[in-house]
Amino acid sequence: MKVLAVSLAFLLIAGLISTSLAQNEEGGEKELVRVRRGGYYCPFFQDKCHNHCRSFGRKAGYCGGFLKKTCICVMK
Repeated sequence: MKVLAVSLAFLLIAGLISTSLAQNEEGGEKELVRVRRGGYYCPFFQDKCHNHCRSFGRKAGYCGGFLKKTCICVMK
């Protein structure tokens, strides 16, 4: 039983280490990252959604999601 517990702990730790190393190797930044969601003026006034996102420093905003009811802000 102890051998099983030790081997399970070893596998979990090895998995965490390999995951963290894989994330560090990716390196570069993603070009567009979703940062905020809300229903600001969507789906009918996509330009207001865009302006809302621009108002707090994001690159752009668009209506997306189910029936385009979500304002999705992106940054570069």
